[in-house]
Amino acid sequence: MIKVLVVDDQNLTHRLIETYLKSDTEIKIVGFANNGQEAIEQISHLQPDIVLMDLEMPQMDGLTATKIITQKFAQVKVLILTVHDNEQHLREALKNGAKGYLLKTISAQELKNAICYASQGYFQLSLELTEKYLQKIIITKSEFEEIAEVKRKFDSLEKSFHKLEEEFNNSQLGNIGEQIERKIQGILQKEMALLRDRDSHLQFKVDRMKYNQERLEQNIKSMSKIQIGCIIVAVFLIAYVIFSSFN
Repeated sequence: MIKVLVVDDQNLTHRLIETYLKSDTEIKIVGFANNGQEAIEQISHLQPDIVLMDLEMPQMDGLTATKIITQKFAQVKVLILTVHDNEQHLREALKNGAKGYLLKTISAQELKNAICYASQGYFQLSLELTEKYLQKIIITKSEFEEIAEVKRKFDSLEKSFHKLEEEFNNSQLGNIGEQIERKIQGILQKEMALLRDRDSHLQFKVDRMKYNQERLEQNIKSMSKIQIGCIIVAVFLIAYVIFSSFN
């Protein structure tokens, strides 16, 4: 006979579980508790095999009670029975020693099977949660395989790169970069020298043009003075001729 202690702060849950289990001759409900503290106090004299434990209760919650019970009463198996489909709660329940995590949507037969298997030491998980976490495991595995494949390809490329780099450094080609750089510098220096020569030559031409322009301006000024002088002389000659004719 498997003795069961039901721990839940809702009387409706007490009645529902009682309805689920009363027809099973191998399972017997030996007591009800409204919180974790009451459950711990009742275990000593009720000696249950299985504790069906709710999570959210006053005075002491189910996770705290589970930890105390599994440490203090090693022979007692705690099955969490809750409405919370919560991964964090599941991890905490396992960490605190629970032998199963069931949702309150569980059917009567599933609950009976879970109690029987848990009493034999097997961990129990609701079917909904089993499907959910299996899918998650499959997806996680697929993502992990993709990441692993990318990492393998990256490692292979990295090895190939290091090998090429080593071969390059060990070969005669290792100095090609320096040779090219020296040649480029030589070409640049020659071009700069040509540009300087061209600038000097151009400056010489500019200076020569300025000099010629100044000479031309001076010649023009000189010619203007000569022309003016010639005109003055011609005027005097004409005047002289006219004056002579009157005499």
